[in-house]
Amino acid sequence: MQELLVICDLEATCWEDGQTPAIDDMEVIEIGCVLCNIGGDAVDEFSTFVRPTKNPSLSPFCRQLTNISQKDVDLAPLFEDAMQLLDEWCASRNAFWSSWGNFDRKLLMNQEQRTQSSSLFTKLAHVNLKKAWRRTNKIRSHTGLQNALNFHGICFEGTPHRAIFDAKNTARLLPFIQKSEFALQLGLI
Repeated sequence: MQELLVICDLEATCWEDGQTPAIDDMEVIEIGCVLCNIGGDAVDEFSTFVRPTKNPSLSPFCRQLTNISQKDVDLAPLFEDAMQLLDEWCASRNAFWSSWGNFDRKLLMNQEQRTQSSSLFTKLAHVNLKKAWRRTNKIRSHTGLQNALNFHGICFEGTPHRAIFDAKNTARLLPFIQKSEFALQLGLI
């Protein structure tokens, strides 16, 4: 089994409850990734803002939730260019990618299809870390990242709802996931 994984977290356009559209209409506004070993030790990281085009103006709710400014995204690369930067960062790494749940994977795949981007990153094998963590720790209920950290007495470090900090904090949960869960999701057992 590969010993390195990329934990990827995304932030997306969002609005007040009840106003946020389906995932088909959301756009990535930040990509944060941590390259680490399966024990959670960080080796490298990648972060970029992404300029939305469908809804180029961030809602006040989105700016407040994520602490991402309009200027941050106005000066950022478009999705296709951001994915190319991610591909270049991942190019020589023998790693699979993972996320806390499937939302980020679905959002990436959906936006890639809409923009006809052909990222190599999304073709890598994916592991749902939330599923692996829940199975390891025998947790049946819906568990967000903050609740999983709390379960182990770990305080969140950094700014919540910022992709790079969410990815780093997710890496801190890797020691609490049985390695067989990675192999199971990668189809190795």
